[in-house]
Amino acid sequence: MAEIPDIPGPDVLVLGAGASGQAAARYLARRGRRVLVADSRPEPEIPAASALRALGARVHGGGHPPSLLAGMSLVVTSPGVPPATGILKAARRERLPVWGELELGYRALGEPADRLVAVTGTKGKSTVVTLLADALRIQGVPARACGNLGEPLTALAGSFGPDEVAVVETSSFQLATIARFRARVAVMLEVGEDHLDWHPDLADYRRSKARLFENQTASDWAVFDGDDAVASGLATSAARGSGAGLLAFGGAGGGHDPQVLLDSGRIVRRDGAHTRVLASLSALRLPGRHQQRNLAAAAAAGSLLGVGRDALEGAAAGFSGLPHALEEAGSVAGVRFVNDSRATNLQATRAALEALSPQANGGIQLILGGILKGGRFAEMEGSLGAVRGIQAIGRTRDRVAAEIRSVPVEVHDTLEGAMERALARSRPNGIVLLSPGCSSFDLFENYGDRGTKFCAAVERLRKGAGGGR
Repeated sequence: MAEIPDIPGPDVLVLGAGASGQAAARYLARRGRRVLVADSRPEPEIPAASALRALGARVHGGGHPPSLLAGMSLVVTSPGVPPATGILKAARRERLPVWGELELGYRALGEPADRLVAVTGTKGKSTVVTLLADALRIQGVPARACGNLGEPLTALAGSFGPDEVAVVETSSFQLATIARFRARVAVMLEVGEDHLDWHPDLADYRRSKARLFENQTASDWAVFDGDDAVASGLATSAARGSGAGLLAFGGAGGGHDPQVLLDSGRIVRRDGAHTRVLASLSALRLPGRHQQRNLAAAAAAGSLLGVGRDALEGAAAGFSGLPHALEEAGSVAGVRFVNDSRATNLQATRAALEALSPQANGGIQLILGGILKGGRFAEMEGSLGAVRGIQAIGRTRDRVAAEIRSVPVEVHDTLEGAMERALARSRPNGIVLLSPGCSSFDLFENYGDRGTKFCAAVERLRKGAGGGR
């Protein structure tokens, strides 16, 4: 059995039996570690329990009592376990190493910083990762989109080729528990307010995001949104200490040099007096300024990795969007239904409204609400110009009604009830938009479950209305 370099053992506690916890447990168990997997769900409700036991791991259901730390050499924690959880506090008191699965994966792959691109930010991570990985592949570079999008980083161990590049989506949860994780190209998109149900405050959320850059060296690059003061500040502050190169992207680029800009229907890179066209925005199939900025972020990172214009435009032309992100769900009686369940923060909902408002000749009925992760619904007021009504759902439905005054708000106990009312209030050529601005765990298993139920309800409404799409 191959030894695992620089990973404590022999006994490892893995917190969480979701995708990242399973990947960590699988890697460790197959390499001879004695693994205990603990999950908050009762043991009969852990779908992976049998598979984990088949690997030789023990499984504990029903919580994470600190007594599980006895005899452990390492704790590997999943993103869903907040650092303030009692067992993690106890582990730190006992000076046990606490890593996230991202850190474990980095070590399992042999710390391949030169072949890693990491992307973080409040909104757009999955799109940028997808565009960049596709562009690399079109360029002829084997690339894997992974991390918070798709397969966990640890799952690449044993199959990550010597010429491959991993494009890793990294959340604040994952970055909070790194130690040596480092990426040659680290991309920070706009940093707003999010996950304040997990982080104790906004400052902690930003500190976790900033960890993206903390291990970089002078041979690395920090790519950042030059129009966002928070991202600019975090990147430039980190680069002063590391010597990493700085590359800004955005509408104005923040005055940095070099910078990647949106300019007259193109994405260009300016470096001193030299200007190079990276892509035409006409290649992008999806509407919205936010999608143009996502492509600019991918272009900036790609320019550091040898991605040419043809490859980037090919990736843009082939990108039809992510599931549950401004996804067309069909039409009923001349009203479009759009599934943007992936919008789990208010920043994402504002971007959706900006993208769809020019198309909404009959106005928008917005379905909003759930578990708010940061900010106030009142911040939406400036984005509601095309919105004719709001149908509020979930835990925060009454708060939506209390905070938003510029358009009528109705509250509902169910998503289906909100959809029926939205259809009844819609005008011809209008849009019913599910863009909740909140996480889904009050009423649904996750945002995917919420979006799937929305699409199924559209089909029922369509049949009830007598057919045509």
